[in-house]
Amino acid sequence: MIGDIKHIVVIESLKDESLTGKELYNDCIRRRVDLYNKPITHKYHFVENKAQFIELLKYFEVNGRFFRDGLLIHLEMHGSKEGGLALIDDSLINWEELVLLLRPINIATCNKLYLTMATCYGRFLYLGIDPYLKAPYSGYISASMEVSGGEILENFFALFEYLIEVGNLIAAYQETEEGIEKFYYKDLETSFEDAFQMEVTRLNEDKGYKEEFVQGCIEEAKAKGGDIPDEIQIEEMFEMALGRIYNRQKAAFNFSC
Repeated sequence: MIGDIKHIVVIESLKDESLTGKELYNDCIRRRVDLYNKPITHKYHFVENKAQFIELLKYFEVNGRFFRDGLLIHLEMHGSKEGGLALIDDSLINWEELVLLLRPINIATCNKLYLTMATCYGRFLYLGIDPYLKAPYSGYISASMEVSGGEILENFFALFEYLIEVGNLIAAYQETEEGIEKFYYKDLETSFEDAFQMEVTRLNEDKGYKEEFVQGCIEEAKAKGGDIPDEIQIEEMFEMALGRIYNRQKAAFNFSC
């Protein structure tokens, strides 16, 4: 089922402060899985630099077929609205790089990769999405603003407690949603719609981009032996082209495993 989780991985990269990821893992995830003998594997990783982080994600890419019953990766590290993820050696993984690392994992797991991000501004992960390629995740929970360590522990403790009880991330989020106001869930379908809307907005607001796009439509019509279209025909072509973009992006996001 969508949202089912059988594997939980915590990846942390924090320094000179409370290790909230380790605390969440030891006091909530590991303890509750072991206490109630739940069929969920779990692991905690501390990464010190970008190379270690990439190597770890590559492991899950290579072994993705073993996680097709639901893999949840929980990230505990700093983030910025414009930049991406900041590791303890001050290296940065921007949103585009992160998406490139996550997409092969999601493909290998057959769209069974989920993320929870104890990261300020983690919602801006969507900025790295290429709408013509497969989705880099099935869904994710993250913050839309700055969050404190206390908020992270309080909110994710509640989320993971219920997740381990029911085994489904979406059900856990729905149960705890009212208490985690700064965090929200975004699924594959919403990510697709957001990506398409970004393309439409760019076409409507960037005159140069739209002119280039329309010129491409005109050249395509001429190549097929048609006449140079008038303004009305150009607008009709524009609308038809948007429809084709929508269908192409939809096909790219869809999974059939």
